[in-house]
Amino acid sequence: MASVCAKSELIATACSRTPHALDWGTESLVAFGAGSIVALYDPTDAQGPGIHTTLQGHTKRVNSVRFVRSISGTSTDTIVSASADCTARVWQRTSQSWECKSVLSGHQNPVISTASIELEDRRIIVVTASTDGTLRVFEINGDSTCIQTIDVGSRNAIDVAITVLPDCGAVVLATGNTDNCVHLYTRTQAAGEKFTKTLKLAGHEDWVTALAFLRYTDSDTGRDNSTIAHWQAGDVVLASASEDKYVRLWRISQATVPQTADAGLNSDKLAAQAMLDAFASTGDASAAVQLSTRAHVMAVATNSGERSYAVSLDSVLIGHDGWIHSVTWTCLDGLPSLVSASADSSVIVWAPDADAGVWSSVARLGEAGGAVQGFLGSAVSPTGTRVLAHGYQGSLHMWRAADGLWLPQSSVSGHYASVQDVCWDPRGNYLLSVSVDQTARLFAPVAKGWREIARPQVHGYDMRCAAFVAPYVYVSGADEKVLRVFTATQQFVASWQALTHSKVPESELSRLAVGASLPVLGLSNKAVDEEQVRALREADANELNDNYSMRQTHTDVLANASMSAATSGDPPLEEQLLRHTLWPETDKLYGHPYEIFAVAAAHSGDWIATACKASLDKYAAIRVYSAHTWQPPNVRDPAGGEQSVAAAPLMAHSLTITRMRFSPSDDKYLLSVSRDRSWAIFEKTTTADVFDEPTGPYRLAHHQMKAHARIIWDAAWSPDSRFFATVSRDKAIKLWPTPQAGSPYSGKPVVLTFPEAVTAVDFLPALVHGHKYVLAAALENGQVFVLIAKVDDGKVPPSAWNTFEVPKKDSHVAMVHRLAWRPQLHNDVNDASVEWMLASASDDQSVRILSVAL
Repeated sequence: MASVCAKSELIATACSRTPHALDWGTESLVAFGAGSIVALYDPTDAQGPGIHTTLQGHTKRVNSVRFVRSISGTSTDTIVSASADCTARVWQRTSQSWECKSVLSGHQNPVISTASIELEDRRIIVVTASTDGTLRVFEINGDSTCIQTIDVGSRNAIDVAITVLPDCGAVVLATGNTDNCVHLYTRTQAAGEKFTKTLKLAGHEDWVTALAFLRYTDSDTGRDNSTIAHWQAGDVVLASASEDKYVRLWRISQATVPQTADAGLNSDKLAAQAMLDAFASTGDASAAVQLSTRAHVMAVATNSGERSYAVSLDSVLIGHDGWIHSVTWTCLDGLPSLVSASADSSVIVWAPDADAGVWSSVARLGEAGGAVQGFLGSAVSPTGTRVLAHGYQGSLHMWRAADGLWLPQSSVSGHYASVQDVCWDPRGNYLLSVSVDQTARLFAPVAKGWREIARPQVHGYDMRCAAFVAPYVYVSGADEKVLRVFTATQQFVASWQALTHSKVPESELSRLAVGASLPVLGLSNKAVDEEQVRALREADANELNDNYSMRQTHTDVLANASMSAATSGDPPLEEQLLRHTLWPETDKLYGHPYEIFAVAAAHSGDWIATACKASLDKYAAIRVYSAHTWQPPNVRDPAGGEQSVAAAPLMAHSLTITRMRFSPSDDKYLLSVSRDRSWAIFEKTTTADVFDEPTGPYRLAHHQMKAHARIIWDAAWSPDSRFFATVSRDKAIKLWPTPQAGSPYSGKPVVLTFPEAVTAVDFLPALVHGHKYVLAAALENGQVFVLIAKVDDGKVPPSAWNTFEVPKKDSHVAMVHRLAWRPQLHNDVNDASVEWMLASASDDQSVRILSVAL
C-alpha cells in the first residue's frame, strides 16, 4: 500500500506520570515518556515545532527514559526506555531516524527504572529494575545479552544508577530500595562479569526514590570552597533522595584506613572500630553509637586486584516539604551543583556555600501554592543553564538562568489522558481538543510550529465532545447531564493576535468579556467585564483592600486584566494556561437524563444537536437547541393550544448515538449513527420562529437498520452532500447515497474494508482540483489512511478509491477517536501547492496535526 506525502505539524502530549520519565541529552534534545511512546523535542526553540519525533514500540505506559551516557557523563545517541509492558527498549539514532535496536525482556512485572553506561570499548551495560523484585543486567555489543539477574526480594528497587570509579575502572551500581537503604554493587569492566553486592548504606527514614552519581574533578573553585574542599580528584559522590524529604550525599574515595594482619576482622569492621575509638577519645559516648555517619570501607575487585574505598555520608540537604522524586547533578559557576524535584511543588538548585560551609539552596523554582500538584521529576541541560521539570498532570515547566535569575520559559504541552474529540473553529484559525483529563485546550500556529495557546475549560468531569458554533463560541459535553457554552475573551484574542500576527476587527472584540475567572467556591468560569476591572483598580488605588465582597466576586480579576493588556510573542507558560486563559461559561443546555456523548453544530451557526448515553430507545434522543437563545425551538402546541411549546426530541435509535453531522453548506440534513448499528437522516423542515413540525426544524427522513454488523463509531458527509460515509467495528467503511425526498430509499453502499476496526472518518471539505473526493479514516490500532476518488456523475458514491497510508511514525499507537480536516484558509482549493491540515485525537493521549499534500 502506497504512502501519502504527510508531514507532522503538531504532536501535543504530556509526560508520563512517573518520576523517571524525563531526561535531557544534548543541549537541543529532550526525551520523555508520553503514554506508550517516547517523545523527542528541542527545548531551546520556544517557538519551534515542539515534539518532532515519537519512538513507537511499547504497548503500555513508558515509566522511565534515560540517555545512555559515557564514562565521563556525556550523553550518547542511544536512549533506553522502560515500560509497564515488562520490557525495556534500546533506541539508537541513525543518519535519518531513531530505530529500536534491542528489546530487553525477562521481567514479569512493569519495569520502573533503568541505568546505563557506555564503556570505552563501546559496549553498553544496561540495568533494569522492576516491581517483580529483580534487577536484570544486560550487555549490548551489537546484540543484547542478559548476563545477570539480581534478586532484591520484596524490597523493590525504585531507582538505579551506574558509574565507573575513575582510578581503577570498576563499575559501581547503586540501587535505592523500599527498605530505606542504598545498596552498592561492583564489578570489573570485563565482558560477562557479574555484579557483587559490596555495601548497604542506611540513614534514610523512608523509601529511597532517586539516585545520581557525580565523578568529581578537582578545580581551583572547588578547593577554595570550604564545603567541598575535602573532595579529591577521582572521588565519586552519590546523591540519594527519599520520601523522608531529605537528600543525602555519599562520598566514595580511596580508603586510608590502615590494614592489619588480623584475619578475624574485615576492613569494614576496622573502619567502624577506628571511628568508635575516635569518638571514645573525645569522651562523647552518645556519638560513639551513631554509626549512620561512620566511614564504610568497601572492597572492590579490579583487573589488578582488590582495592578498598571509603564510603562516608558527606552532607544531608534539608529544604523540601514533600517527597523528593528526582536528583540530577550539574555544574554552576565551576562548582558541582544538584537539582532536586519534589512533591511540594518546588525544584531546588543546591550549591556548596563557601561562607556557611554547607550545601544551601541557591534557587527555588516553581510557584508557591500553584496548581502543579507537585513535581515528579526534573532534568538539567548539559550547560546547566536550563532546568526542565514535569508535574503530576504531565505538564512541562522550564527555567533558564540569566544574570543570576532563573526565568520561566514556555515549553510543550498536551493532554495526559485519552483525547476524545478535536474540532476546528469555522475559520480554521485554531484547533480545540477535549480529553478525559477534564480539560479543553486550544492549539494555534506560532512562528515555526503549533503550540497550546489557551486552556478555555478546566472541568470537573471527563470531557467527551465539543463543537464550534462561531469563531469565538463553542459547546462542550462531558460525563454530566448538561452541555456548557463558552465564549472567548478579549484577553484571548489579544494573545492570539500577538502570537499569530493576525488582525481582528474592533467590532468583534467589543462584544467579548475582558477575561474570565473561577469563583472561589464555584465550578463555572465567570466573565470579567471592564466595569469590574475598573472597580478593582479604583479599590487598589484607594487602598480598600479589605473590601471582602469585591475580592470574593472573582479571583485574579486584576491579573486577568493585566494579562490581556501585556501580551507577549511567546506561547503562554503552563501557569498562565491554567489561570489566565479561561473562557467564561455563558450558558448551559439542559434536558438529557444521562451523560453527554455527542454534540454537533450547524454550519450556519443556528442549531446545536446533542445526544447522551442510552441503553433504552427512550433515552437515545437527539435534542436540538437554538444557538441564539440556547433553548429548544418553539413549535405549535399539538393539543391545539395558543401557546407554543418546546420541540420534541428527534427519535430513531435504541442505543447511544455516537456521532452526528450536519450536511455541508446548507445544513439540509442531520445524520446520526449509533451503537445500535443503524444510521438515521433527519431533513430540514422550514425556517420559522414557531415550527409546525412537533420536532421543530428537523424531522426523520430515513432510518437504516442494521447498516453495519457491529457498532458504528463515526460518520461524515461528502463535500457536495451527495453521499456520506459510516465506519464501524466490523472493519468497514460504507459509502451511502443521500436519500432523495419523496421517494423510498433504495441506495446500496460501496464497502471499503480494512484490517482493523475503523473508528474515525472525515471528508476533506472541498473537491480537490475540482474533481476529487478525499476521505481520511483511522483505525483502532492508530493507523491513519487517506483515500482519494474521482467524481463520477454516473455512479454516486464512487467505487474506485485509491488508498494511501500515513507513515507509521506520523500515526497514533492507540484507538483514534476523531479526525478533522482544517477548513481551507485559501480561496484557490485547486492550487497544487496547497497543503491540507488533518487533526486527530487518540487514546494514546496525543493530538496530532498532519500537513497532507494531495
